[in-house]
Amino acid sequence: MNEPDLRASKPGEQLATNAGDSVFPPRRGRVVVGVLVAAVLLTLIAAAVRTTRWWGCNFTPGDQVAAVTAYQKDSAFSLTPPNGRLIEETSKTRACDYRPGSREREESAGPEFATVWRRYTVDRPYTSDELIALVGPDVEATGWHFVHQGDSGLPLLRYCKTINRMTARLEVFSLADGTPDHAATFTVLIDGRPDNTDC
Repeated sequence: MNEPDLRASKPGEQLATNAGDSVFPPRRGRVVVGVLVAAVLLTLIAAAVRTTRWWGCNFTPGDQVAAVTAYQKDSAFSLTPPNGRLIEETSKTRACDYRPGSREREESAGPEFATVWRRYTVDRPYTSDELIALVGPDVEATGWHFVHQGDSGLPLLRYCKTINRMTARLEVFSLADGTPDHAATFTVLIDGRPDNTDC
């Protein structure tokens, strides 16, 4: 029979039990252990989120930044129309986070996961034939292959190329603007898509 240790029976001292009894850690110790376990789990989850492939995509978020850099360095992005004046240069990265089981996506996301474009003012809009003559030989010489010309006379050209192991799409188009500042615009856009079915 287990009996309390008489030496621990003085006021303010805890009772000790024999070695055969279960010994539970003090409450403060259990709290510390719980916090440590939670911290380890959160660290593992954070690491998994950083490296997990997004729904519907085959890249990690870090690939988006690398894609923007690669697109900006591509020679096609340096296309400049004669007498053109740069008025806008933008790059965007997107999560490509389609919700599972739904064709909808968050407003901030899109089918492309990285996009860069430059817009220039020009004296007049180019026709499709003029765009082909202006940009075709240069972009095809650097590995872009022609896949589409705008329908119904829309002056738009589309090319495709593999960049960073993913299909990238180049679009070059020219549109009438009609604002007092300029008559037309010339745009060069490169984007990457995980499901680039039009390439």
